[in-house]
Amino acid sequence: MGGRKMHEAWAMKCKAGSLKRVLLASCFLFLASFLFSCATSFDAKGKFHRVQSGETIWRVAKAYRVSVQDLAELNNIEDGTKIGPGTRLYLPDRPKKESFKKLPRKEREQLFNAPIQTDRTRFVWPVGGTVVSNFGIRNGRRHDGIDIAARSGTVIRAAAAGKVVFSSRLGGYGNTIIIRHDDNFFTTYAHNRQNKAKKGATVKKGQIIGFVGATGNATGAHIHFEIRHGQKARNPLFFLPVKK
Repeated sequence: MGGRKMHEAWAMKCKAGSLKRVLLASCFLFLASFLFSCATSFDAKGKFHRVQSGETIWRVAKAYRVSVQDLAELNNIEDGTKIGPGTRLYLPDRPKKESFKKLPRKEREQLFNAPIQTDRTRFVWPVGGTVVSNFGIRNGRRHDGIDIAARSGTVIRAAAAGKVVFSSRLGGYGNTIIIRHDDNFFTTYAHNRQNKAKKGATVKKGQIIGFVGATGNATGAHIHFEIRHGQKARNPLFFLPVKK
């Protein structure tokens, strides 16, 4: 069964109530983890666009009927005014590109001023360290989180208060913790040497929940960290505080 069909089938089982309510979130995230480990090339489902002179991220988003926010997060662009000719943007699968037409001045201004949203107060960094792999594209394949390199044994902290819905080994993710937060947000912490927080535990923001390791499919000690809003993977760098 293909990854997408498998995802849909399991999602239907979850919605049908075949699992307990407390496991609904982890059901989806387990599937997301599985799909991540065998994700197909971005080229198979989306395409790349090279920015031309006079184009902006807002105009490209409109032409491809893609959310500006999604386009910004997928391409790690927090300031849309800084992209220029030659910038290569990945776009998820959408209807065929419309012709770029000269837009009325008012509409051009509205597109140019459309904000790219960040929310840097909700979460804290799970570990101190260096981001060694970004959200979006990694070697032509989907990467639904960020990788933060840190010394093995470094403490991992809950990015926000919430309830642990999963704490166990999870395939290529190794030792993994998934926490559900307010407003239907979830965070995932993977490749841990040890999980300290147990399933069902309520944790506070900044509380120690585990220790950095290299379990599962990992090269070197680091944490793979994801933020999801419902079923949608979000770019953690748009939610974590800017490091000084």
